Amino acid sequence: MNSLLRLLPLLPLAILSVSAQNATTPESQRILQHVQYLASPELAGRAPGTEGNDKAAAWLKERFVELGLRPGAGSDYLQKFPMTMGLKLGASNSVVFSTIVEKPGIPLEKTTPTKFGWKLGVDYQPYGWTESATVSGPVVFVGYGLSTKGYDDYAGVDVKGAVVIVIKGLPKWAESNPSLKAAAALRTKATTARDKGAVAVCFVNEEGDSSDVLTRFGMDRLGRNSGIVAVQVRRTPCARIFPPKETQLFVAEKKIASTKKPQSFALKNTSVSITTSVEAVEGTTNNVLAILPGTDPSLSNEFIVVGAHFDHLGMGDENSLHAKAENVVHPGADDNASGTAGVLEVARRLVANPPKRSVLFMAFSGEEKGLVGSKFWTNTPTVPLDRVVAMINMDMIGRMKDNKLNVQATGTSTSWKDVLERAQKDLGLKISTTADGFGPSDHSSFTAKNIPTLFFFTGLHSDYHRPTDTYEKLDYDAMLLVLTMVERVVQDVAGNSARPDFTAQHSQSSTQGSSSSAGFKVTFGVIPDYSDDPQGLRITGVKPGSPAESAGLKADDVITAFGGTTIKNIYDLTAAMSSKNPGDVVNVTVLRDGKSVTMKATLTGR
Repeated sequence: MNSLLRLLPLLPLAILSVSAQNATTPESQRILQHVQYLASPELAGRAPGTEGNDKAAAWLKERFVELGLRPGAGSDYLQKFPMTMGLKLGASNSVVFSTIVEKPGIPLEKTTPTKFGWKLGVDYQPYGWTESATVSGPVVFVGYGLSTKGYDDYAGVDVKGAVVIVIKGLPKWAESNPSLKAAAALRTKATTARDKGAVAVCFVNEEGDSSDVLTRFGMDRLGRNSGIVAVQVRRTPCARIFPPKETQLFVAEKKIASTKKPQSFALKNTSVSITTSVEAVEGTTNNVLAILPGTDPSLSNEFIVVGAHFDHLGMGDENSLHAKAENVVHPGADDNASGTAGVLEVARRLVANPPKRSVLFMAFSGEEKGLVGSKFWTNTPTVPLDRVVAMINMDMIGRMKDNKLNVQATGTSTSWKDVLERAQKDLGLKISTTADGFGPSDHSSFTAKNIPTLFFFTGLHSDYHRPTDTYEKLDYDAMLLVLTMVERVVQDVAGNSARPDFTAQHSQSSTQGSSSSAGFKVTFGVIPDYSDDPQGLRITGVKPGSPAESAGLKADDVITAFGGTTIKNIYDLTAAMSSKNPGDVVNVTVLRDGKSVTMKATLTGR
């Protein structure tokens, strides 16, 4: 399950308790063995570009061959594709301060500045989304870096060409203020600093037990191109740059807390030069594809896709929720060895009872890095895209509780209601549904191509994206219920001469292109493409009836400006939307076929 989940919430989901291993039949034992191998230390978390991921792909190919399935990528089962595997720090990263200490009777211009620096990895760390550049300027403390109606940390200070110091988070009194809460995200604060004219932003933790902790360096798949130099700094070295006999960091923070008013100021006689260098680590990985030919000559040239991603977080990347910083295997048993094993088991059943339409089984890589593998396939399909009648996705299907199963994307076809009612008959499942065809898993890539999709999911749990997501915690007997339902859906769709229609009627709870952050009052309705685009935010489509559709935006537009905000990524868009109200009319500029086009959008309430 991709970490877009943090920005794009699903239905309210209860955290599941740990369930004991349950595999009482030969079939469930076989699924257990599949998950046990995929989640084994030998595969080391199956991160794309690693030996463990390559081993998993080769193993999946072997299973498809054993089942007698045909290659799904031309003459091979492996579809190789390039992707950014991660980030690394370049050779040039430095932070050097220059400060002048006033001496009685000596003019400032004749006083030799004192220079000192922060040590990389000890005092500070660049963010993966920093602009790689060298900048310099005066240093300005801007409190929590908020700028909203009623509270503005930038009021009364000039930050053009400056490096700003920003405290992470919010003061306690502001946590109940919707507009301040909406503006508190780290990337939103960076966008605000950039739009105010700052050349760099240094984020420091609030006073507390974790004030000297640096967060894990890594890639942000929702947009690396922030357009501003950005670093994080430990509290102790940051506090030392505040000149003696002037207001100190601790004092300013406490005063904001007590007065509920900004306490921003320039650090007297202090400037800094910051160089950041972050480089992408490129590599290749593979989707694993196999075909079961259909039995009906008139329907076998059409395909139903049954898919799941097999990659995970390896030794723990930037998406790990592990509390400790050390590298440790993240097995990814439920996420998503469970769905991968499900694809193999559904394939085994369908081989024994071949459907009328052909079935294309897909094991995707790169999902955890932003649905990269499924996007690659839908952009470079190995069968004609117009012959794909439906896509069934399984992601995290191993931790069912109380027979509750969530089926998403039901709004992508008017056929799904009846199909699901027939498929769940006599299974005793408690089905919850959501209509939205977009979400944090691979079905989204197919929805964006106007293909009807369904997404089967048994819910989140406390082991999600942690080293504790291990094979013995899955309920393999319960997985059989999910797989039976998936098998029935495939057979139902395959046996119907009429293809499922595609509908763009997604649920209003969808946050694609609006925002999931608390306090947002408006929706815009674009469907972002989260691959990094240096020109701006590329979109894969717009929601029906949305302000974006009414304004004239369409798939493959690259948004470059929204109102007065330059847009480089989804964070810039949400930052620009945070201060808007229903009824506001904004100019939206996009690149379309290489030309800049400006449209007016009237925003609506969420």
